[in-house]
Amino acid sequence: NIRSLNAYSDADDVLRRMPLSFVVDGRPQASMAVELAARALGAEPVFDAAGGLALGGYRVPEGVPNTVTLNFDGGADDVPTYSLADLHACLAKGDADYFRRQFAGKVVLLGTVTDTDDRRITAKRWATGLERAAAPRCALPPPAAGGQVRRQTVAGVYVHATAVNNLLRREAVRLPGRAAAAAVAVGLAAVAGSAALLLAPWAAALAALGSAAVYAAGAVYAFRDALALPLLEPALAMAAALVLTIAWRVVVADRDRRFLRRSFGLYLSPRVIEQMLQAERLPALGGEQREVTVFFSDIAGFSSFSETLSPPELVALMNAYLSAMTDIVEAHGGYVDKYIGDAIVAVFGAPADDPDHARSAVRAALACRERLAQLNRDDAAFRGRPLHHRIGLNSGPALVGNIGSRRRFNYTVMGDAVNLASRLEGANKFFGTDILASEATVASCGETFAWREIDAIRVKGRTQAVQVFEPLAAAGAETAEQTARGAAYAEALAAWRARDFGAAAAGFARFADDDAPAAQFAQRARELAAQPPGAD
Repeated sequence: NIRSLNAYSDADDVLRRMPLSFVVDGRPQASMAVELAARALGAEPVFDAAGGLALGGYRVPEGVPNTVTLNFDGGADDVPTYSLADLHACLAKGDADYFRRQFAGKVVLLGTVTDTDDRRITAKRWATGLERAAAPRCALPPPAAGGQVRRQTVAGVYVHATAVNNLLRREAVRLPGRAAAAAVAVGLAAVAGSAALLLAPWAAALAALGSAAVYAAGAVYAFRDALALPLLEPALAMAAALVLTIAWRVVVADRDRRFLRRSFGLYLSPRVIEQMLQAERLPALGGEQREVTVFFSDIAGFSSFSETLSPPELVALMNAYLSAMTDIVEAHGGYVDKYIGDAIVAVFGAPADDPDHARSAVRAALACRERLAQLNRDDAAFRGRPLHHRIGLNSGPALVGNIGSRRRFNYTVMGDAVNLASRLEGANKFFGTDILASEATVASCGETFAWREIDAIRVKGRTQAVQVFEPLAAAGAETAEQTARGAAYAEALAAWRARDFGAAAAGFARFADDDAPAAQFAQRARELAAQPPGAD
C-alpha cells in the first residue's frame, strides 16, 4: 500500500504534469494517483515500454513520456474539502449516515492546506480558489468567513486530487505533437506573411491580430475538451512573419512600385499607375476599343482674356482652375487625358472599367459648373476676372491605350467619339450654353437626369445630324422654373420642326431675354416666318 507521490515542476517552477509510474526493483510501479484511480475503477494499470499507461480502456495522453498533463478543471475551489476536526466530532457523535452520504464510492485524500508547506505553483495559478473546508459539516459549526485570500499556489493535496480526477473522468490534457504544433505555427505565419504581402502594413497588422484573436478563441474552445493548442509559438511565428515580410516589401519588393509612383504620379492618373502595377509590367504601345464617355472643356474667350494678365497671375489662375476641375473629374472616376492650354480632355470608362461612365461624366460636368461658379464668387484669384467654360460630352466606342512612338507615348483616347465631344464643346459657343451632350450620352444615362433638347446639328466631319441636349440637373432635383422652361422650349421646338415659325417665335420669345438658345431660335423663327424655306 505504499506508493510514490513525487511531483516535478518544469523549469519555470510551474507544476503541469504528474508522473504515472516509478521504477522499483527494476519494474514499473504506479504512482499514488494512478493506484488510487485503478482501485476506484477496479482495473489494472498497464504500462508499455515507453512509459505509456492504459487504464480501464483509457489511453492516457502522452505529452511528455510517463506523465499525465493535468487538467485543472477543478482545484481548491472544486474538490470537496472537509474539516478533519468536524469528521472526528462526527465520529464521536456516531453519525454513520453522514460518512456514507459523503464518502461512499469516493477516492479520499488526507492532507494539509496550511500556508507554510507543500504548496505548489500550477498551471491554474491565475484562477485558484479559496482553500477552505467548504463541504457540508456534520457536527461542528462552519468557521467564520473572512481572512482568506486567493493565492497563486495551491496545497499539494489538490494536485494529487486533480490527477486522480483526470484519470477517472478521462479528461487529462491532450497536447499536439511537435509536428502538429509546428504545422499550426507555420500555417498562422503563412497567414500573417500573406497579409503582409497583399495588404498595406497597417491593414496586414490588423489582419494578423484578427487571425491571432480567432485562433486564440478557437484554442480556448478546444481546451474545453482538454485539447491544449499552443499559443506562444504561433503568436511569435505570426509576429516574425509579419515583421520580416513587411521589411522585405519595404526594402525590396515595393521599391520599384514606389519609384513608379513617384516617377509617374504627376503625369498619370492614380488608376493608370495602379493598372500598371497590377499588370507587373511597364507601359507598352497598344490599345483596345472600349465604350467610353469623353469629356471636353474649354474656357470661353481665353485668348483675349489671358492678354490682360501678367504671366504669374495667369499661371496662378490656371493652376487654381485646372486643379479644381481635375479633382472633380477624378473624384467621379474620370481620367484626365491631357491639358491643351486651358482645355481639359478627360475620359470616363477607361482605364478603369465603369459601366456607368456616361452618368459619371454628366455628374462631373454639373459639378464643374457649380464649382466654377463658386470660384468666381469666392476665390480671390477669380474676383474681377470671372471665368466661363464650355463642356462637351459624347459616349461611344473609342480607341484607348498607350499611343505614340516607340520611345515616347501617352495613355490617351482617340476616335470619332473624341472628335464629336470636341465639336459639342465648340457648339456651346453657338447656342450660348454651358454643357452640351450627344444623344448617345443621354440614352446611356437613362432617366438619371433632367434634360433639355437644344437642337439637331451637323458638326464638321459628319454628314449625319446629331441631337444635342443640355443637362439641367439630376432627376428630381430640377427647380420648378427649369421644368417650366424645359417644357416651353420643347413645345416651341416642336412648332419649329413642324414649320409653324410664327408659333415657334412666340414660344421662344417668352423667355428669350435671359436664355441664349431661346433668343437665337426666336430670331431664326422670325426670319423664317418672314421668308419661309422651301419644301425641301
